[in-house]
Amino acid sequence: MIAFRRILFPTDFSDHTRAAAPSVKAMAEHFRAEIVLLHVNPDGEDSRINLEQFAAQELAGSRVRQQAASGDAAEGIIRYALDNAVDLIMMPTRGHSPFRALLLGSVATKVLEQAQCPVWTGVHAEELMAHPPSRWRRLLCAVDDTNGKDLPVLRWAAELARLQEMDLLLVHVVAGAEGMWTRETDGGMYAFLFDAARGRLEKLQHDAGTSAEIRLVGGSLGPAVHQAAVEVQADLIVIGRGSTQRLRSNAYAIIRQAPCPVISI
Repeated sequence: MIAFRRILFPTDFSDHTRAAAPSVKAMAEHFRAEIVLLHVNPDGEDSRINLEQFAAQELAGSRVRQQAASGDAAEGIIRYALDNAVDLIMMPTRGHSPFRALLLGSVATKVLEQAQCPVWTGVHAEELMAHPPSRWRRLLCAVDDTNGKDLPVLRWAAELARLQEMDLLLVHVVAGAEGMWTRETDGGMYAFLFDAARGRLEKLQHDAGTSAEIRLVGGSLGPAVHQAAVEVQADLIVIGRGSTQRLRSNAYAIIRQAPCPVISI
């Protein structure tokens, strides 16, 4: 049973973290969760006033705990999440201010690699907007390996879709099918690869107890998942960043190119 009781929301007080605040509020309201607003300052400066102002302006009406720490931003986020039973980390992949480069690269990457709980990442592309959880309608679950390793990911995504009353769809990027091919448009060139992949996914769904629509596409993971998400008008993507080596090594590429928020588990 998915239960987000404590949501960690790291902030650098940038416009990007402010843009993510409505989604954090909506998620916390849906799951009746506490929001931990965390600022990690490498210079050790007092950020209590900024935290109070941010909470009052962006998270009014929510149950918020304000936390300030000093040191490396990624290490501070990961350490707090581990030490305080955080159920979900919600953060944008980029920001402005002196922390912009860190959020775009090392901070988000380290958190994705080392966090032991699910991580929600906001839309990376500035021209795309994300819907708050109250407006989510379609969940796209990206599955890679079909020998059972992605079974927990699919079951988790199905449970979240049920709780949020969302339609569940699956996308699988067919290895070996170069270019943005689909079974219907490749003219038979890669038909055997798509047919084999569909058979494995049908078995995976049987084991998971799901019957989601399956989207198969060739190409690189990031662009292919982006294409599928746009085509189905996905509001949320779920990936298993630790399930298989291919998804784990490409998780940040998927997140960076996603047209909607991503939860990686």
